[in-house]
Amino acid sequence: MPLQITGVNSTIGEYDNPYLAINSLVWIDDYTQNRGITTRDVLFDWINDNGTAYVLDEEGNKAKLLTATTKSGYKYVKTAFDETKPDKLLKLLATK
Repeated sequence: MPLQITGVNSTIGEYDNPYLAINSLVWIDDYTQNRGITTRDVLFDWINDNGTAYVLDEEGNKAKLLTATTKSGYKYVKTAFDETKPDKLLKLLATK
């Protein structure tokens, strides 16, 4: 059941890692069309258990969510492998 991430809920404040500002992610299940909100940590674990989540860009291209962990052990999700490409998940945060 792939999940399309359609929005994010975040905490206001300054973060060294902008992904940590994301508290939860809003999604739609591709198969059932069910909608929900899941915390960042729960989605991280679900993706690592073979779940699939993605963000659509303006042209309809899918950017798959990847998991990552900070040096301090905080879990987060992102779409870019590194900072050389813009992250589509952070773009949802910016449009909030």
